[in-house]
Amino acid sequence: MHGNVTEEEWQIFKEAYQYFSNHCLPPANQDENAVEWWTESAQALGALDLKWKDYPLMRCLLLGIYEYMECKAKEKTKEVAEFVQES
Repeated sequence: MHGNVTEEEWQIFKEAYQYFSNHCLPPANQDENAVEWWTESAQALGALDLKWKDYPLMRCLLLGIYEYMECKAKEKTKEVAEFVQES
């Protein structure tokens, strides 16, 4: 089974992973589709947060995932800016 993890906790981790899997490659901030990508990501995050509103574990996971995605986007943005400056 899942050890001492409840069925709800198992589902929360599963759905948080699925969210991350679907949103793990954010665009650089200056990409033309960045606003659309982040809007869709935020809407999907909000839907999951609402679904699991009685379970603070999901909110903690989603906040961590979203912050991580922001870091990845900032790193891509930095890389693109450095590349542009070298040209």
